[in-house]
Amino acid sequence: MQIWPLALLVALAAPASIWAACPGDAGERLPAPEKLQALEDTLASLASECGRHAGYLAYRGAVLNALGRHEQAALLLEQALLFDPARAGAQIDYAEALAALGDAASAAALLRDVAARPDVPPALRPQLALRLSAVEALQRLDALAAMQPGAPASLAQGWHAGWQSSGTLALKLGRDGNLNSAPARDALTLTLPDGDAVVQLADRFRPRAGSVARIEGSGQWVRPLAGGSALQFYADARARASPSASDTSYQQIQAGGAWSWPLATDAGGLATLGASTNQLRYGGAELYRALRLSASRDWYLIGRGGDCRPSLGLEGEARRYPSAAELEGRFLGLSAGLACNLGVDRVVLAARRGADTAQADRPGGNQRQFDLRLVWSRPLAGGRLGADLLWYRQRDESGYSPLLDNGAARRVERATLNLEYSYPLAMAPGWALLGSVERLAQRSNLDLFDISGSAFYLGLRWTAGRQ
Repeated sequence: MQIWPLALLVALAAPASIWAACPGDAGERLPAPEKLQALEDTLASLASECGRHAGYLAYRGAVLNALGRHEQAALLLEQALLFDPARAGAQIDYAEALAALGDAASAAALLRDVAARPDVPPALRPQLALRLSAVEALQRLDALAAMQPGAPASLAQGWHAGWQSSGTLALKLGRDGNLNSAPARDALTLTLPDGDAVVQLADRFRPRAGSVARIEGSGQWVRPLAGGSALQFYADARARASPSASDTSYQQIQAGGAWSWPLATDAGGLATLGASTNQLRYGGAELYRALRLSASRDWYLIGRGGDCRPSLGLEGEARRYPSAAELEGRFLGLSAGLACNLGVDRVVLAARRGADTAQADRPGGNQRQFDLRLVWSRPLAGGRLGADLLWYRQRDESGYSPLLDNGAARRVERATLNLEYSYPLAMAPGWALLGSVERLAQRSNLDLFDISGSAFYLGLRWTAGRQ
């Protein structure tokens, strides 16, 4: 009759002994890569006994991360943090799983929360800083990718798997009201020695409207490297053809690369070196060629409304005009930017200011240039609405021509706006319907450079994911 209290004591004590035997709280280290799968098999066999033990869940999540099974790892690590929210190691591993699944923003925010904790052991901080720098590198690349219309949501997914690639291809049909970028005025006033003279422009120098077809393609290749650095290469090609004005057809190709690496400073952030080339053919002849070099650094800010990344940089560009060598110049200037995720809105603001030095006796001589670009996008009615606004200002240092306003120095202000809505096709994954409207307005103190135009397009875009 006295046996049952002892049996009850044993029954109550047994779960405690099993609980204590669950791996994960004894400071276990991950084994060599070739032994990871065997360890996972062992841990899986303990799921029924240890499935509510935070240490076990965190340890098994770390093993699954190391095996590349990030989706399973994220589920286990999330459970571990529900049982023990203060487990710093699990937070770091959970951030790694989120980054591998493509959510670099959440991963970076989680790692910064851990870094702010005073109880993080000093021995863990170098590893934490390394992982945070790696995730921020991927977040920076995502910000660059987001500036390309139709780009995939994230380049971070699969960040352990070497090179990651993505691309888009779009076909658009529409109508352009000023295919030849002609002046808005039908006549020009020339200043001659004997007085002003009004000259009517020939028809070929007036705006020509017509139907057009455009094809646009882009590709990006990203490879994260040790220490949080990353390489990125990209290419963008587009062509336009009009059956009613074949001499206004053009082909443009831009390609480049960038290397980003984390900065070991209290402010954190990334440094980036980049190079790109740009070539434009118009009417069957090469019109323009440029080589650009850039260097920049950025920071990361987080607040209640979202997260932002400001940047500062230096840019240099050599510009060539094969058919008009007198227009060639070299640009050197400063750049600044701000990329923000504000809830469902994505906003990128970029500014550049500098001087273009003439390489020959160029009309207008040296130039002062400033441009400001705003890119915004957000989900809307099952699709995505985006806007790209560019404002540009140029001032020449000397007179453009004695025939125009008595040799006045040219001033130009130009604004372009592109509104695009894309709607994914449920029956055709990777495909989306497009509709876009474009508007150009350029004003100058010299009538020759007053230009305006508008265009609209409908089309399809195909987006390829990472290979």
